[in-house]
Amino acid sequence: MINTVFLAWVLVVALLVALPALAWWVGARDVWSRPSKRTEPDLYREMVRRHALRPAEAAQVEGAVTWGRELPDPRLRAAVVDWAVSLQRMAAQRRAGHPRARQLGRLLCGSWLVLGTGALVFQLVHGNWRGLLDALIWPLVWAYPGYRVATAQRRAIRLNAGAPASAAPGTGGAQRE
Repeated sequence: MINTVFLAWVLVVALLVALPALAWWVGARDVWSRPSKRTEPDLYREMVRRHALRPAEAAQVEGAVTWGRELPDPRLRAAVVDWAVSLQRMAAQRRAGHPRARQLGRLLCGSWLVLGTGALVFQLVHGNWRGLLDALIWPLVWAYPGYRVATAQRRAIRLNAGAPASAAPGTGGAQRE
C-alpha cells in the first residue's frame, strides 16, 4: 500500500516537474530552432533580396519551390530555379557532412522493407485478404504525399527552367503533371 502511494507521488512529481523541465531543456537545443547564421544562411531573406521579391511574390515563389509548381512570370521563374538549386546544394552539403545518418537511414529502410514483406507473406499464408489489402494500400497512400514533397524541388526546376508551358507553341495552356 505504502509503496503504491509512494510510486504515485513520484509519478505525479515526474509529470508536474520533470517532464516540463525536460521539455524546456530539449526545446532550448539549437537543433530545434531556426538555422543560425553560422550554420546555414537564411535562404528566404537572401532570395527575397537577390530577386527583389515583394511579400506576395516571395510567397508564390516559396510555394512553387515547396510543391513543385510552375509560375508564369519569368522573373519569378528565375527565383524559383535559383531557390530550388540553392536548397539542393545545401542538402547535398548536409548529406556529405553526415554519412553515418545516410547509412542508418538505408538500414532502417531495408529493415522496414523486410518486415513489410514478411507481414505481406504472413497475411497471404493465413488468407487474410483484408489485412493484405491494408498492408499494400495504406503504405502507398501515406508514401505518395511524401514522394511528391521530396521530388518537388526537381519538379520546380524542370518546370521553371525554360519558357512557360502556356507560351510553348502547340500547347493550349499550362500542362499539369
